[in-house]
Amino acid sequence: MSYSLALGPFHPAWLGPQRFILRIASDRVVDVEYQSGFNERGCAERLLRLPLPDALHLVTRICGECSFAHSLAFCQTLERLYRRDVGTRAALIRVAAAELERASAHLRAAGAVLHAIGMDQRGAHLETFSHQCRDMLAQITGGRIPPPFCAPGGLLRDLSSGDRNDLLASLPGISADLYRFIDRLIDQRLLLARTVEVGALPRAAAEQFGVRGPMARASGIRRDVRADQPYAAYAMLAFQPIVQEGGDVHARLLVLLLEAYESVKLVETALQRLPEEDPLVELPGELPHGESSAMVEGPRGAIRYTVESDGLRLTRVEIDTPRQCDRLLARTLLSRAQLDDVMAILASIAICVACAER
Repeated sequence: MSYSLALGPFHPAWLGPQRFILRIASDRVVDVEYQSGFNERGCAERLLRLPLPDALHLVTRICGECSFAHSLAFCQTLERLYRRDVGTRAALIRVAAAELERASAHLRAAGAVLHAIGMDQRGAHLETFSHQCRDMLAQITGGRIPPPFCAPGGLLRDLSSGDRNDLLASLPGISADLYRFIDRLIDQRLLLARTVEVGALPRAAAEQFGVRGPMARASGIRRDVRADQPYAAYAMLAFQPIVQEGGDVHARLLVLLLEAYESVKLVETALQRLPEEDPLVELPGELPHGESSAMVEGPRGAIRYTVESDGLRLTRVEIDTPRQCDRLLARTLLSRAQLDDVMAILASIAICVACAER
């Protein structure tokens, strides 16, 4: 018996509207149709018409889960255009904000995988961890989805000594709890049965598709902008990428969890090393003539901004974001998959169309 099953465009397993039409035969996926394009906004073109304060606000709203990553990439691109350096305190606070955003996104995605395979209680625990990271991010930036916080050359908001002390008091407990959670989870029989050799993306296919971020590192690709082209304060923190070789749901889940744990430790180290200096800067009033580009490692992989200015305004903005999902990638991941595994596979790639349909 064969039939078609439509998923989406809205579903709790992914962020943003997208639609999968699965052809099912004998409870296995034999073909996949993928539809996107429901959320095109033209943000790069809109940035050309905005003054700098409004442009900074827009880039923080391109993606709710990657808000600070977009803002940081845009500001680093402008810093190269202005030829401005960033002080140590500002660079370390930027790392703390970026890693809390990453940890929150990874833990939410990992929780969705656990919910998809019936481990609801453990999935709820990860959601709690994710919310805790978002709350700490709000302490640093002023919002759970950060408002404009970076500015070319520094920050628009400093971290108070009280908030810093509160965070340093909370972080060791969170990292210890998360470590225990991961240690108890990874060898669970149910988890292994539902995730090992499920939804595999071999390294060759990952290279061919040009995937980035956790999905690439789960397929054995040791690529991370934080290590390959260190920015902010990452060179000070001896960061090393986390890589798994399996390429399946289990490998992707492990990368998400271990990177989240590493992110929490990086935040603690960054806040411990904060020097006493003023990171605050004023927004510049003029744009210099020229072109510049910068890249950061967002929660789902490398985000690159390229801008060009005629000396009065931005004349070109390009936003290069990680590949999310399309028909070829969906077919590779889902072909011959059992129907019961489909949602776990889709949850493990942490689909979000906000960046892709910017």
